[in-house]
Amino acid sequence: MKEFIWRKFIKDYENIKNPEVRGSYTKLTGTLGIIVNSVLCVIKIILGLAINSVAVVADGAHDMADSMAACITLVGARIARKPADKDHPYGHARVEYLCSLVVSAIVLIVGFELMKTSVNKCINPVETDFSWIMVCFMLFAILLKGTSAMFTIATGRHINSLPVIAAGTDNRNDVISSVIIVIGMLVHHFAGIELDGYMGCLVSLFILYSGIELIRETISPLLGEPTERETVDAMHEIIMRHPEVIGVHDLVVYNYGPGKEFASFHAEVDSRGDIMELHDVIDNIEKELYDELKMTATCHMDPVEVDNPIRIKMQSIIPNVIRDIEGVESYHDLRVVPGKTHTNIIFDVVLEPGCKTSRDLIRDTLADAIKKENDSYETVINFDNSYI
Repeated sequence: MKEFIWRKFIKDYENIKNPEVRGSYTKLTGTLGIIVNSVLCVIKIILGLAINSVAVVADGAHDMADSMAACITLVGARIARKPADKDHPYGHARVEYLCSLVVSAIVLIVGFELMKTSVNKCINPVETDFSWIMVCFMLFAILLKGTSAMFTIATGRHINSLPVIAAGTDNRNDVISSVIIVIGMLVHHFAGIELDGYMGCLVSLFILYSGIELIRETISPLLGEPTERETVDAMHEIIMRHPEVIGVHDLVVYNYGPGKEFASFHAEVDSRGDIMELHDVIDNIEKELYDELKMTATCHMDPVEVDNPIRIKMQSIIPNVIRDIEGVESYHDLRVVPGKTHTNIIFDVVLEPGCKTSRDLIRDTLADAIKKENDSYETVINFDNSYI
């Protein structure tokens, strides 16, 4: 069903890397959110006031916050599509993250205010009027909001948009809140126990929780997250499809918002190759990364002595050693520099995030293993961190 809706309302719906297409997806979910939440907000607040239910009014206020969030998301998506300018050479895509923070703040304020009202009703209870009409409407609202939430979350995941996923998640939390309210109504009607104030507190807690989760999920990409494995695999496939490339390392992806990614990496090539031909290969790789992944990439070309016998021997020794060292991910940039009295074996070691093994221990372990091969070999190691 969701694919039918995307195909019906979004032109070129499969090209999700295109900022204009992403904007159309956001506009679709934002418009849906505004309509659904605005209608439910008005009806819930009116009916909640009519039956003296602070829980229903709280649920309606949450719908109002969701409607405002949808408006902010739409505005943010429009700003995020603005092209790069002199003051913002990387574009404006990170505005989506800032919009998520604004939405989170609104949700937290609404949750805090409703918590105060609900606690007050727990202390000073007021009889709530039961209404089957209200129960039926809440069940209808649960069905409508649940469908909207599932569609919004699926759309957000499809285009990898944090604000859209956040909006859908918040709508899903609303469904849970509405279910709690209906349970409280039925308990009050059949058992005579007044739970409205307590139900309002539970709804407020859900609102506060969703606001905190939104902040956590938004701050994470702003601080810098590791590149997704799917992206790394796609980049590796594009780079290694060129037979001139022997290996790739030092891959780093810089995220400036959805659809605005920059990358740098080192490509190993045969040192005996023609420099102009190899340079043309690297240019083609950078172009393919942009055409297929919409990623602006910069490649450093590393010449490798593929026929050096010492290097070939080291390629069998080093992997066996680092396999048993905890916290070491890989190695690269292996070079052999011969001298009159000794030969330097130079390479980089990549450490996993949070590696607890000391660098001295890693260096000594590798140096000892290499020394066993030939006492004149001196090991020179540089340490890198993994960003993928």
